[in-house]
Amino acid sequence: MPNVNASHPMAQSVDDPSRNGIVFFPLLLHETDMPAPLFSIFIATYNRATLIERAIQSLVEQRERDFEVVIVDDGSRDGTRDVIERWKRRGDFPIVYHYQENSGKHAAHNAALPLLRGELTVVLDSDDCLAPDALGIFRRHWEAIPAAERARYAGIEGLCAFLSNGLVAGDRYPKDVFDSDYITLRFRYHKRGDKKAALRTALLRQHPYPVFPGERHIRPSILWKRIAHHYCTRHVNEIVQLIEYQPDGLSSDRFSLRMKNPNGFRFYYAEDTDRHQPTWRGRLDSGVKYVRYAFHSGVGLRRQWLGIRRRGVWLIALPVGYLKYLRDRRRLGRQPR
Repeated sequence: MPNVNASHPMAQSVDDPSRNGIVFFPLLLHETDMPAPLFSIFIATYNRATLIERAIQSLVEQRERDFEVVIVDDGSRDGTRDVIERWKRRGDFPIVYHYQENSGKHAAHNAALPLLRGELTVVLDSDDCLAPDALGIFRRHWEAIPAAERARYAGIEGLCAFLSNGLVAGDRYPKDVFDSDYITLRFRYHKRGDKKAALRTALLRQHPYPVFPGERHIRPSILWKRIAHHYCTRHVNEIVQLIEYQPDGLSSDRFSLRMKNPNGFRFYYAEDTDRHQPTWRGRLDSGVKYVRYAFHSGVGLRRQWLGIRRRGVWLIALPVGYLKYLRDRRRLGRQPR
């Protein structure tokens, strides 16, 4: 059975024991006498002592000042703590710093949830930065939604641009102000690329990431897909974040990332097949990936059968998924040790 603290009121249950999803966090906000801000800026960081300075400087330059910063240090050994302590002394906004042993960005996200006090949370990568009026854009569009209607919204989402040239990363939205959700945008409107959102903190607490022992990654879009079934998001064609891909970032070696985190990928694609993919082709593709990563996780046929609800899709996907698993094994055998 999964190691889930089922007695905790905010623990998320896992319907199928074969999936081994683990989620946990205490619902205890950090103590402070200051009123809660509109925004919490959450930064997860790992050995980014130099780059995180740029991220924090972008917060100094924000025209909107109603925010706090929560930083979860995921086991850095490069002096990140000293950098943060300097900023805590000189900054004019509150900074909460939390250190944990290296567990992955998704675990850092879960650790931050009880520390966030803002109504809306912006997740800022430590190697990126916010555009100077990002928080002002988020506030303006959030307050444009009548208060009585905000409960059906997840938040506000805007565009990202490359730090090097200012060009928009990915696709613009169909309209300058467009209410929709992640699944509809992706599969009906075929919109792709990096985006940045300010999401309701209460919703983030309801959707922590699954965590698996010994693994340090799960695809972040699992959160967006879960939220998409129940809430819409207001999307705006305004640049709110500047991004720069790092040579040692998560996307730099996708194959290694997948091989080191097979349970996370197995869980992700089982849920994707069962709940999120709107087309038969999409379900089959996710079913193949479920089979592939299930074998990498040491999950045999019986547990695979129990771990997915669309079992007809699983049966059709099984031969191709197994062949992809064998191909991975051959590739792993060729890699230098």
